[in-house]
Amino acid sequence: MSQYSLSSQYYEKLKQIQKKIETNKDKSLEEVRKSLELTPITIPDNCFVEEVKLDEKYVIKSKEYLVDKLKTYEDVTDEKWQCLNNGGLYGEWIKIKDKKDTGKVVLYMFDGGYYMGSAKVSRNFTCKIAENAECSVLAINYHLSPEHQFPVPLCDALAAYLYLTDPGPEAGFRPFNPKQIIFSGSSAGGGLAVATALFLCDIGLPLPAGLVLWSPWVDVTSSMPSYWKPEMDKTDWVVGALNTRKLGPSSMLYCENEALAIPYISPMLAENLGNLPPILCQVGGGERFLDSNILFCFRASDPSKFQLPKYATTNFINSPFKEPTEVILEVYDGTCHCFQKMIPDKISQFSIIRSCDFIKNHTLKENTPDEAANKSFQEISKIITTIAINPNCEIRELDEKYLQCLNWENIGVVPELEVDDM
Repeated sequence: MSQYSLSSQYYEKLKQIQKKIETNKDKSLEEVRKSLELTPITIPDNCFVEEVKLDEKYVIKSKEYLVDKLKTYEDVTDEKWQCLNNGGLYGEWIKIKDKKDTGKVVLYMFDGGYYMGSAKVSRNFTCKIAENAECSVLAINYHLSPEHQFPVPLCDALAAYLYLTDPGPEAGFRPFNPKQIIFSGSSAGGGLAVATALFLCDIGLPLPAGLVLWSPWVDVTSSMPSYWKPEMDKTDWVVGALNTRKLGPSSMLYCENEALAIPYISPMLAENLGNLPPILCQVGGGERFLDSNILFCFRASDPSKFQLPKYATTNFINSPFKEPTEVILEVYDGTCHCFQKMIPDKISQFSIIRSCDFIKNHTLKENTPDEAANKSFQEISKIITTIAINPNCEIRELDEKYLQCLNWENIGVVPELEVDDM
């Protein structure tokens, strides 16, 4: 680890979060959700929020794609999701006042373990993205579990993308070129962003310009060793009991246990992560999702080398998606899960600025022909860039100890829990 320490303010804030998590342990889900919505939010003077409800036609079209593609998994998914009356899909635009529209947009998916959170709760963060990336942000209120299990959130995310790329006259804007769209998300939202990109790839629709991921939840099986290391109790606010069988204040199921390995649920376990848009993945060196994020990045950057064990794969040889994905992996020494959102500190601001630079550099410049943009993407070296960043915002090569997880033998194997853990 680095010789430098995080600020005392950082550690104090981490303790506050850990204490709040412990306090919420015995509260009902409704109480936890309500307390989140009451969190004070300050919208910067140069930003404004525009709430929106998407026309039902986008959800209907999204369902058509999903129903067809998910037939493979019909034995482990509940077909009732197609008939749920979910009240419509809402979201909000975050825009910068008095700025010329660059035509770029970030489609943001919030964190919260799939069972809590909202676009509103994320406004402090989405405003920072809009400000620093000089773009609009569309944050969607995908529906939450357990009321709406998989694949409802995926259906919502795909519907939002269809809304951006093929809007009707009621939308009030012209279609966005996919190369001017970035998918982004924190934690569960990061996993959903990857799942949406994987689904687009599988059904042959145009992909966005890139993925910006903050501690994405890409392994819902909780199978990687960093998730269960006791020392993470000192550096992370995510507790080891957080898994698909026990989420937050009560047992929450985003999906059936038999569905955990579906790639649109646990993207790290996708048979192939090649041919995806360029990825920036930022993860805390002291968080439980560390190993899964690292393995996910290496699997995307070199699909042929980092294949899943034979028990988790069946058809890699015949997969059409074997081209390496351009990946930038940034590990921030000692930091916790989603530190960019949770703890205001200079290291958090540094990572946000780097994320927004990626957004600006990986989207089309205004009026740039598609051909020129595609050529520039093809010329980018398709190798993984791995760096570590210490609390003083100094960059170095990634330590070898961070890479030990690449040799983990129980990828995707749900750990056996003691009765007391359930």
